[in-house]
Amino acid sequence: MPVNQMPRPSRRLPVGWAITLAFDSLATILTSLVLCAIGLLLPGITEDYGPATEPTSPMALAFFLAALLLVSSLAGTTVLLSRVRTERPRTLALWLSAVRLALLASVAFYVVYRIATVEAA
Repeated sequence: MPVNQMPRPSRRLPVGWAITLAFDSLATILTSLVLCAIGLLLPGITEDYGPATEPTSPMALAFFLAALLLVSSLAGTTVLLSRVRTERPRTLALWLSAVRLALLASVAFYVVYRIATVEAA
């Protein structure tokens, strides 16, 4: 190898990052499906139907938007990982995935905690 060339980064992910990416993609897809289901059910719960019985609730649209943002961030992570030429985009994608997974896990923990405290009261 010539002296002035940098070695190419390894294309293989460490096992810990591979597991993080797997859990992140699964959690993101499941969360977005739950958000879409809530968005579909919310107008029926709040009886907020438009003239043609379509959901018109701004809150329901917010749930759909949140699901879309989750899936688009997952797609962005996938693009960053698949077209990596240097180590920097790969590191950014891995940390984006880890932060998204941590946020989803903390929100899920909060929801379960609130449900448990309401049921106990």
